Amino acid sequence: MYQQQYWVELQNLKAHVYYLELYQLGSESVERWISIILAIASSASIGGWVIWKDYAFVWAFFIMITQVISVVYKFLPFKARIKPLATAGVELSLLADDAEKGWFDVAQGNLTEREINDKRFAIRKKKSAVMKSAFSGMVFPENEKLMAKAEDQMRKYFKSHYQELQDER
Repeated sequence: MYQQQYWVELQNLKAHVYYLELYQLGSESVERWISIILAIASSASIGGWVIWKDYAFVWAFFIMITQVISVVYKFLPFKARIKPLATAGVELSLLADDAEKGWFDVAQGNLTEREINDKRFAIRKKKSAVMKSAFSGMVFPENEKLMAKAEDQMRKYFKSHYQELQDER
């Protein structure tokens, strides 16, 4: 029973590592596209002002909108999460590697049930500490589609590395 609980904890940890990576990639992509759009809009609006003098009001409005977006953009929550995502992702990945290394002793029966339980809760405690340290005071929403994708990547990982266990469970 405790071996199974450790295995589930290991899988959950690995899924969260993938989730943070996917979330970071998505956030960086959004940030990149907003920056590109703002750069193009700013350049085009200046050039458009000269070319389309008859529509000066439209171009002035366009410039105003891009300026508002560029100011608001700095305060969007995804932007503030990018750096903590990178930090937490690396730390959780290292923790997942340690937990996976510990799986050997758990699977071989080298540990008592109490030791397995203690190792499982130590993993959980370290995971909470990493998340609290990286995202202190920040709400981190769950994206169901990303979590499903992360869980799929986790299953693929464990299927390729622990085929014998996947067949049994």
